[in-house]
Amino acid sequence: MSRSDVAGVSTQGYPFELSEGDEANGLASILAMLLGQNLEQYPDRIAIARRVRRPVAVYSTDTDTSATIVFGTDGATVHNGIVGRPSVTVMASVDQITDVSQLKMMGAGLLPAGFFTKRGLHVLGEIARHRLVVKGLLTHTATALRFIALVSVVE
Repeated sequence: MSRSDVAGVSTQGYPFELSEGDEANGLASILAMLLGQNLEQYPDRIAIARRVRRPVAVYSTDTDTSATIVFGTDGATVHNGIVGRPSVTVMASVDQITDVSQLKMMGAGLLPAGFFTKRGLHVLGEIARHRLVVKGLLTHTATALRFIALVSVVE
């Protein structure tokens, strides 16, 4: 697919492109927009995005849709569905994804400070009860934590 066939969200040096362009599903579009806006608002997180070496998938249990983000050094591509073999797969409701996006992360995305708040403890409880599933959390912890840092709307 040529670059002109790919729609995306431009940021200062790290764009999030939609591989399916105008045919991107709602989840892929929302993820590209959220990630792109976060990097525009917090440009220091571009370094975090460049450190994510493994694909991350998100599955919305509310809408039964999924998207996969493949990170690179110069930008990321967001695909419809589960593409390849993501190292981390998040399976959550829209409300749970919103809760995760409210968690503060520090230390280049590796220090989950937001987990020690009321909202963070709620998220951890959802994970413990398998209502919010993060496949790869233990085997690819850095990727999972960096992804949380990238979707976080908290400075």
